[in-house]
Amino acid sequence: MALCGFNAQMLKGLALFAQGLYGAALRISEERGISIEHAMENEIEEMNVFLAALDEHYVELRKTQPVDVAMRNLVKWADEHEQRTG
Repeated sequence: MALCGFNAQMLKGLALFAQGLYGAALRISEERGISIEHAMENEIEEMNVFLAALDEHYVELRKTQPVDVAMRNLVKWADEHEQRTG
């Protein structure tokens, strides 16, 4: 077992993430007539913006909440963001 506390759900999550990323890039590539590489770069750039916002939100949560509560609220925030942006 890895030192980080790895479990099988993490691997499943990474696999689903990779499938979603590829699927989104492929769709964008076809819709916009751009290469899959360019579409993938665009998707990763957009994810970096989201990750920065996620990290900022987590830092703010950690100022007032224990780690477990902050992580729960972060997941809730990410779910709400997904619902708003679809």
